[in-house]
Amino acid sequence: METPGPPTSSPSSWPPPVPTSQVPGPAPRKSAGAKIRQLFTRPPGYQNVFVWLVTGMLRNPRGLIAALLTTWFNLPAAIMLGGVGMVAGGIAGYVGGALGGHNQADSLANNIPLLNGLLGSALLQGGGILGMLAGIAAGAIGGFLLGLLLPWIFIAAASPIEGVGRFFGQLVVAALCGFLYTMYSIAAEGWIMRIQGARKPSRRERELIEPVLQECARRMGLTSLPRLLMSDDREPNAFAGARHIQVNRGFLADFEFETEPLAGVLCHELTHWRNADAVSNMFIRGIALPLYLSYTACTWLLQLTRGTIAFIIMFITWPILVSIRYVLMPLQAAGWRAAEYRADQGAVFAGYRDGIRQVFVKFQRTFDGANSGWDLAILGTHPPTELRLERLEAPGVEYPLPDAGGPTAPTPVIITGSLARD
Repeated sequence: METPGPPTSSPSSWPPPVPTSQVPGPAPRKSAGAKIRQLFTRPPGYQNVFVWLVTGMLRNPRGLIAALLTTWFNLPAAIMLGGVGMVAGGIAGYVGGALGGHNQADSLANNIPLLNGLLGSALLQGGGILGMLAGIAAGAIGGFLLGLLLPWIFIAAASPIEGVGRFFGQLVVAALCGFLYTMYSIAAEGWIMRIQGARKPSRRERELIEPVLQECARRMGLTSLPRLLMSDDREPNAFAGARHIQVNRGFLADFEFETEPLAGVLCHELTHWRNADAVSNMFIRGIALPLYLSYTACTWLLQLTRGTIAFIIMFITWPILVSIRYVLMPLQAAGWRAAEYRADQGAVFAGYRDGIRQVFVKFQRTFDGANSGWDLAILGTHPPTELRLERLEAPGVEYPLPDAGGPTAPTPVIITGSLARD
């Protein structure tokens, strides 16, 4: 059988002519301005990108002040001198208190050998301890203030105008560092999240999540949405960035793909996105970036070394470690915990109080993965789950323990016999 082919009467008649309006052409290329606007797409409610950025940058004032002080205004040096002053003051105070107590005993019990010995021993030890405590306090405070203020005193003594200029210059450099880091983090957010394991959602995931996400946005009055990403991480969690929301597959699986708890978590993350909480975290980290890099290098070296070398590294870098773990991180974390409470109320505002409560009732553990009491209570970025549940209670409704839908208590093991024989 002959295979049919195109007509041969007119070579120019095949393929048939297509109207110009239907001829496919190359997709229109986006201008550089359009690409930049897409990179910095802001949540609704902000007049422009500048307002959105400034609002986010000032969202956590405690963390912002801590980042400025620890990184740009001599706090590690002040902590170092405070430690030196504490040791020197303790030694001087002990010696001075002991000598003073011994002299006092001599004056009180002169020519009474037994009483002089008893009083001398008591006042020697007591005076030494009291003097040491007073010397520790005075030396720590004096050394800290000296390290904090001495550079500025020298500058102001040479030229008060130069001191004022240096102060505001530090603020400008810190703000510029934070601003540039924030711009980089926002622009590269999608790429960074993908490097960390995020991916675009599948068709089935979009069909499940996107209608819920759109309904949450409608209830919250949001006219635009961040881009949805998925992660195959089995941890039941979700995350909101400046331009993206990431949902872990572990969350969907643990809640058996129910939409009510999913809607509660999505409203929580949309509130973070709407409040520019991610921008706040980026800006604070950018301001403290030199100190964070130093801290990362110190911890990395301490993990690689042992013995004398580790002791030397700790002796040199302990002011940086103290500045980060005991000043900067606690103040930052306090602001983050306040942001978590606000985000929980976003789910309540959207009408998903029961959904967000289901999440916390099932997962009573912390979301921080804390390793110690200090990490859990002071450095934790999420409040205790029970306190979050308490703030989510509806007025006039009783919420007794145990919660309905909570984890099932393990069945007690009853020992009815023994393998031991008489």
